Amino acid sequence: MKRLLRAAGLTLLLITPAAHAAAADCAAAKTQADLATCTAKDAAAADAALNAVYKALSGRLAAADQQRLRDAQRAWIPFRDKECAFRTQPYADGSVYSSLVETCKAELTKARLAQMQHQLQCPEGDLSCVPQSTGGAKPAAAASGTAPATAAAAPANQHDTRPCVQSAGKAKSDQYVSQCVQVSPATHPPCNGQNACSMMIDEIKRGCAMIGDNNPPAFCSAYKD
Repeated sequence: MKRLLRAAGLTLLLITPAAHAAAADCAAAKTQADLATCTAKDAAAADAALNAVYKALSGRLAAADQQRLRDAQRAWIPFRDKECAFRTQPYADGSVYSSLVETCKAELTKARLAQMQHQLQCPEGDLSCVPQSTGGAKPAAAASGTAPATAAAAPANQHDTRPCVQSAGKAKSDQYVSQCVQVSPATHPPCNGQNACSMMIDEIKRGCAMIGDNNPPAFCSAYKD
């Protein structure tokens, strides 16, 4: 089995350079089933983060731009699947095939996530960004930064273990998720509305602290102790 896992890890690295992190993250897998489960979770986490940022970005756009974003995303999904089929089909008969597919999907999803995060964080006047109906990234960040500071400072919220989407509402939960995925250094970040708000707030604080003064998102100022 160790030989199989070593071969699987090598194949992951050969197929996609960005697979190194996923391969290292799943190095503790003792069976092929464990490896498949690990890579599937990585792909699912990336997909959840992308969905959260997509919703946050869409909510800031004018109606026509929302439609164009929707069309682009609908075109990107089959592109991702076809690209991963192209990369992995030669290994379809191998036991590692499913892990290769999930790793490829995770890589491309994270790349797409980075593109959308760029749109969310764009400084005003950057022509690579679509204008936002809130008046640009700076005002939006300032507006979204005030509420998390209140939530982070509220002891009752910190001890509420209910899903954030339930305890704080969908809009607030989506805000935390969006901020969390922007700064979290974790491979499997807890940026999910089904987690407690306090868990995401702690992760946002941790991510902002690690970024420090190296061009952090504007909302990080609201999470300083």
